[in-house]
Amino acid sequence: MKIFTTLFLLLLHGLYAGATTWNITVSNFQFSPANIPNVLVGDIIKFNFGGANFHNATSTPMGSVPPGAAAIHSGNAGQITTSYSYTVTRPGSYRYYCEIHSADGETGMIGSFTASGVVPVQLKNFDVTFSSKMVTANWQTASEQNLAYFSLQKSTNGVNYSEAGRVAATGNTDQSQSYSFKDEQIDVNTRYMYYLLKTVNRDGSYSLSSVKLIRNDAAIKKIITQMGTNPVSKQVGHLMFQFNADRITSMRALVIDASGKPVLKLDLSANKGINNGHIHMSELPTGIYTVLFSLDGLKETRKVLLVE
Repeated sequence: MKIFTTLFLLLLHGLYAGATTWNITVSNFQFSPANIPNVLVGDIIKFNFGGANFHNATSTPMGSVPPGAAAIHSGNAGQITTSYSYTVTRPGSYRYYCEIHSADGETGMIGSFTASGVVPVQLKNFDVTFSSKMVTANWQTASEQNLAYFSLQKSTNGVNYSEAGRVAATGNTDQSQSYSFKDEQIDVNTRYMYYLLKTVNRDGSYSLSSVKLIRNDAAIKKIITQMGTNPVSKQVGHLMFQFNADRITSMRALVIDASGKPVLKLDLSANKGINNGHIHMSELPTGIYTVLFSLDGLKETRKVLLVE
């Protein structure tokens, strides 16, 4: 038994020896980066909290991890934690959040990553293009062994994916194969869409491609795509929202009271695509506020009611 255990540990060490450590900075009420699309099984996700000890990162109960994977949990919110490392052991989608800065696990201070396992296929490339109100995905394999099908997955927020379509695989071949799928179920008002290719083996194992981000330039250019609960209670204290960004930059949020006086200013980091953010308002008096959002020359305002 001792020999077997030693061999197992050596194999496990060999599997993870080439692992990548992905660093996530936890500050300014954000996980940065908030989404990592190209994680592999065996990689390490390291959360660096620094002085922001009131945050945590957890997948329970409102987040998610693939079946068989350990829960993500850096500790309780408010607990003094400088860093937390999580080793990825299962392929699939992972979603986590800060317990005190996300009311529903879907908006506010949330993050995600997608991990790929290994299946017997050599995927040569995967490209996605948008034109004429339709997204076309093209991909090629160099060889295949016991493959079942390909599932094209799409998302409008980079976190929650659903199947846009399915294409049967050749299954077994040492010859290059080409595939294509056209997604015509497009919301013309959505500026950003995320796509990935799920390659499924006949035994149910699968791998995930890198994520492709599509921008619909025909959609109206705007900053805020979704606002959270309004009125905002002082007990919760967080105004949640999602916003677009066309590049890596920062967005300015200026909170103005009813007299026209600025009372809170916040700069939120942004990646290209959809971003999640929130404003901590619990220290402000109850009343009506105007929030001015500024990003790359665009300005938008939202009225917010803060109540007890």
